[in-house]
Amino acid sequence: MVKINNIKIQGIGPINDLELNFEPHFNIICGQNGIGKTTILECISQSFSIINNLKKTSWKEHGNWEISTLIDNVPNNKRFDIKQFHPYENSSSGVGFYENANDVIFFKTHRNIPYKKLPSLSTDKLKTTNTFASKTVSGSLPDDIKNWFINRYLFSAQAGALDDSQLKNYTLAKECFQILNSDISFNKVIPNSFEILLNTPLGEIYFEYLSSGYKSCLAVLLGLIQEVELRYKNPNKYIREFEGIVIIDELDLHLHPEWQAKIYEALKMILPKAQIFTSTHSPHIIQIAKPNEIIALIFDDVKNIKLNPIKNEVYGFQGWTVEEILTDVMGMGETRTETYLTAINSFNVSIDKEDFDTAQKYFEIIDKMLHPENSLRKILKIQLIGADND
Repeated sequence: MVKINNIKIQGIGPINDLELNFEPHFNIICGQNGIGKTTILECISQSFSIINNLKKTSWKEHGNWEISTLIDNVPNNKRFDIKQFHPYENSSSGVGFYENANDVIFFKTHRNIPYKKLPSLSTDKLKTTNTFASKTVSGSLPDDIKNWFINRYLFSAQAGALDDSQLKNYTLAKECFQILNSDISFNKVIPNSFEILLNTPLGEIYFEYLSSGYKSCLAVLLGLIQEVELRYKNPNKYIREFEGIVIIDELDLHLHPEWQAKIYEALKMILPKAQIFTSTHSPHIIQIAKPNEIIALIFDDVKNIKLNPIKNEVYGFQGWTVEEILTDVMGMGETRTETYLTAINSFNVSIDKEDFDTAQKYFEIIDKMLHPENSLRKILKIQLIGADND
């Protein structure tokens, strides 16, 4: 069992001085671009390696981070010092929690699953602690998912070939095809070509013909099940019993807004005992997350990174609109177009001047731009009637 309680980062990447406490289950880091979301994730992951590729802040002599862990219920702290800055520099900061590298699974933003023809099936690759430690820097890739899934498909039909944990993992893997869309499901494996076929409303398709968003989601969900099986042997481990750390950079990558909420719920379902760290640009994930799960970051007046105090500690951002989250949490200056802003500003100026004809002209423009059910239309009409009566 591995958990991260706390991290202090000084002079790493864009982060000057930041301390964060973490929840034991889900931690969602959000904020505008360049605020250090990925830096935080990599500080966590590279605490379990030997070599790190993090860089110090350019104007500092060195940087460091200190991490507080709980491993098999034993607390432990370690500090990592960084002196490198140039792209070609890597360094060793000590072994970190190297012996627990198999308990840390890291998915970076490269999560595509290209078509891959399998002339034959191979057995599970034998991997060592050094392999897993390397993956805490490079990230896990979904390139062997197809081979792994077909291997489990074939051996699941043979009594005693897979143990109970492997059978449960295989069953869960099949269910993952339906997590985003219940109309899509696993159909079969073609025996003479090792192709995975899925059922869809439009007929059978090859696994790799799914949309990029769908495959990005499956790269995480199937990839997690595969990684757990490769890391735990004799006995094997059912993924829902995994008590390590999962790190996913940009959880919402390539996903339709409706699916962004679904993958959040899916991770909670398949990883009830793991500690999850992720970054996101999705207001939809932030809307549904529990307040204690959200780590919202902002720049202060002198460009230091700190926690955003605007978060509601009881309900989080559950009652916020997408636009409010984009501006006040993600740091967007304005989400609406210049055309709309000019029209609404000109309308308001005309109302103040009691210039009904000009206000009427801009109202007609705004009326065509608004959503059919937008309540602002009624408010503008009332203002227009008032200007006409005056």
